[in-house]
Amino acid sequence: MAGLKRNPARTFAAMKAPLFHPGQEVICTNDDFTMLLVQNPNIQTPKRGPIYTVRDVYDTHNGFGITLHQINNAAVAPGFPEANFHESRFSLVPPLEEVDISAAIEESVLV
Repeated sequence: MAGLKRNPARTFAAMKAPLFHPGQEVICTNDDFTMLLVQNPNIQTPKRGPIYTVRDVYDTHNGFGITLHQINNAAVAPGFPEANFHESRFSLVPPLEEVDISAAIEESVLV
């Protein structure tokens, strides 16, 4: 899968597909990063509400993590991989439904 950073410690049989892929829009559903911020208070973390775009997917020892285009923590801990956020903290942004309003407009003009 393109964009997936593999963890060689995980066996192929135990691996499941990630929930997200680069370019998808997601929202944060769990923004309690207390433990992460205790370890490094300089890390920027996602918040509930805004829409984020997945930048990369990482295969970690705890499952899949993602980085986001809107948050860059690459310079926070030089020499270490950029902090990523477990995929379980996010949900896909549902696609917008296209609505054909031409019939409604025509009806309102005729009334």
